[in-house]
Amino acid sequence: MTTMRWVIDRKASMLLGLCICLVFALALHFSRAGERLSHKVLDRQFSLLHRYDARPLQHDVAIVGIDAAAFKVLQEPFELWHPHLGKFLQAMANAKPAVLGLDIALPQHSYQFLIPDYDQPLLQGLQAMHAQAPLVLAQMPDDSGAFRPVHQSYLTISGVEALASVVVCPDADGIVRRFDPNLCTVNAQGSTLVEKMAAYLGDKDPGTGLVDFGAGKPLEYTPFLKVLEWQARGDAAQLAHTFGDKPVLLGVVAPFGERIYTPVALAADEPSNRLVPAVLMQAQILRSMLNHGLIQVLSPYTLLCLTLLAALFWFGRIGWLKLVALVAFPFFLLSLSIWLLGRGWYLPVGGILFSALFAFIARLLYEGMLQMRQRNWLRGAFGKYVGHDVLQEIVAGNVQSGVEGTRVRLCILFANIHGFNERSENRPAQEVVALLNDYFSEMTVAIHQHRGVLDQFIGDGVLAFFGAPQALECPEKNALEAAQEMLLRLRQVNVHLREQDIAPIEIGIALHAGEVVIGHIGSAVRCEYTVIGDVVKLTIQLATLSMPLNYPVLCSAAVAKIVESTGGLNDCGEQAVNGNMLHVYGWVPPVLAAK
Repeated sequence: MTTMRWVIDRKASMLLGLCICLVFALALHFSRAGERLSHKVLDRQFSLLHRYDARPLQHDVAIVGIDAAAFKVLQEPFELWHPHLGKFLQAMANAKPAVLGLDIALPQHSYQFLIPDYDQPLLQGLQAMHAQAPLVLAQMPDDSGAFRPVHQSYLTISGVEALASVVVCPDADGIVRRFDPNLCTVNAQGSTLVEKMAAYLGDKDPGTGLVDFGAGKPLEYTPFLKVLEWQARGDAAQLAHTFGDKPVLLGVVAPFGERIYTPVALAADEPSNRLVPAVLMQAQILRSMLNHGLIQVLSPYTLLCLTLLAALFWFGRIGWLKLVALVAFPFFLLSLSIWLLGRGWYLPVGGILFSALFAFIARLLYEGMLQMRQRNWLRGAFGKYVGHDVLQEIVAGNVQSGVEGTRVRLCILFANIHGFNERSENRPAQEVVALLNDYFSEMTVAIHQHRGVLDQFIGDGVLAFFGAPQALECPEKNALEAAQEMLLRLRQVNVHLREQDIAPIEIGIALHAGEVVIGHIGSAVRCEYTVIGDVVKLTIQLATLSMPLNYPVLCSAAVAKIVESTGGLNDCGEQAVNGNMLHVYGWVPPVLAAK
């Protein structure tokens, strides 16, 4: 593949990868796949705000709780609490609250047929309360989901418009986080209890949104029995101090009453219980409406832009810097979201985080694919030139390939067959090619075994070098050992030739060391990892003296000086090589000499 084509393919791959990341981000946004994570994060943030940074309230809600003690003292069935509820309403009429909401089920029937005038205390209490402050009555759903009726005599006094739903709508995981009556089919008509209470307090259109669980401290309640006690002793001052000009909610807080899962523990007396009495949830919704307002979700367009921006993690090479950025990104996003939450805006982070993580992993896989591709290219580029050990080092990145070109000191080896041109002219072409193939195969193994790099075949000649791309402690020594191995393997080649009645061959090997230029040299269509320089030319010319000097291996003084401890080197004096005088040494490997 040409360089230009590689660049084009890389750009196309980068563009394709970006498109995949953006499509994934779009799918996350429209499928709301990160909603579960967003809710988990939101719950944790609400918990932190509620515990450590609860926002002060200008308008709080007073709660009267019907607790377990009330059910223990007042032993009648709750449906027959007419006298007690009547006394409570008389107490509230004396306290003059801003608005009173009854989050309890009022009787469906009259009980006058059991006890004459039994309904009167409750009717009188409703009438007294209605004369002093707005009153909102709860509509409770039955098991079928329909609203339970309230006895007409109570509605006559309070007014049908006083009825309001107390149904709240949980998210898919069963936790109530938002106020939106449209999510519940039972609330399709009419207003809710807290909406009507907020309207009486001046907020005509509280809208919908997330409940602000960071508003106000944990909720406390005044026991129902305590209110009856204050009323019984005529303590109007205490009643007015506790409930005067405040929104008041009456509801059941006993453990067996209706309870709702919330993101935080709302009850002050149950600091670790997120399953809270329903009246406390109503109170927190009303708190949100009357103070900072319900929390609004950022616009879908803003969320889409942020999710798409997170997909830009596709760009940038994988490294420590990008890894740090990926680790820091959630902290930044969470800090931003909790800051917005404290100012009335909700930023769902799940889809954005998943988009960034997907883009990072996609880029990681892409770069892994590129590395694999590069390794395959290196195997193709060097596999025919170097031995397995050197190739593994190159692929592992421990050896520089020299693609850009560099100057380095190497030991060059060149070997050719004596009289091969004359020999090949008289032999069949098939025989010549087969001989060269067998010969080159053995020579290549010998060179690779001693960590040399096969440069090229030049006719019947073999050019190799030692010391690059993998640096060697003593490339001259490796080259000399390779020369000996080549001569040993030549014996095996000659054995096969004799078996075919073909005359054996002799070779001359030359070694020279010096500085050369090495790198991938050629055109965009074809290039070779090769060496160039005077050292290479001198080595090739030096090999021609092997036959006249009668040595299978010749080396220059530059090589002999390094390997003189090897022994057996014979000084051949100054010789004319390619127009230069070169001090030459002849060598017969001891293994061959012994045989």
